[in-house]
Amino acid sequence: MSWKQRLFRRSTRRRFALLHPWIMGDSVLDVGAAEGWLGEAVAAEGLAVQLVDVVDLNQTQLPLQIYDGRDLPFPSESFDTVMILLTLHHCADPDAVLAEAIRVARRRILITESVYQNEWGKRLLTFMDGGFNGLRSKGKMRPALGFRKAAEWEKTFQDRGLKICHQAEQRRGLHRQHFFVLDKESSSCSIDGHLGEVPHGEVDGECEKTNRKGE
Repeated sequence: MSWKQRLFRRSTRRRFALLHPWIMGDSVLDVGAAEGWLGEAVAAEGLAVQLVDVVDLNQTQLPLQIYDGRDLPFPSESFDTVMILLTLHHCADPDAVLAEAIRVARRRILITESVYQNEWGKRLLTFMDGGFNGLRSKGKMRPALGFRKAAEWEKTFQDRGLKICHQAEQRRGLHRQHFFVLDKESSSCSIDGHLGEVPHGEVDGECEKTNRKGE
């Protein structure tokens, strides 16, 4: 295993620990899946995982669907949980991608985004993202096109009728990330019961404890 693979797999373990309690149901779509390692960690829990991306970087045995970066090639309400992780800022039309994620999700959408607080932070993100992902994908990844502040993402989600069940900031050195747990209005906010309580002060909306299937 190369040093890059070891680095990304360590990052995958950290990200999976963050996401794991919030995954609902038996089926998961990973939008912008890249190498597929996070999807692989989810699949190891016994869930059905579908990868989708605009380029083929898949290094797992999970199924990958290449798409046009806008219209997800799946019927409405096909997946219990849709993950969009550090992806929307690479999209030419992130609002269209979000709308498609809402369409194909039955219950829940998990999103992480690189965020900034000022213009210097935005420039730093653009520089870091371009260098890191250029090395990672050997130039196959689309460069970052649109970073937003956390409050701007909040408004975007609320304008789409999504319920923000949980959000938290994650710092990786100079890289500021924000994690959102979003439910469609028809769903109730819930967290997997076997991993403990939601951290105090990090929840918007009323969360109830439940099992993986949300039952």
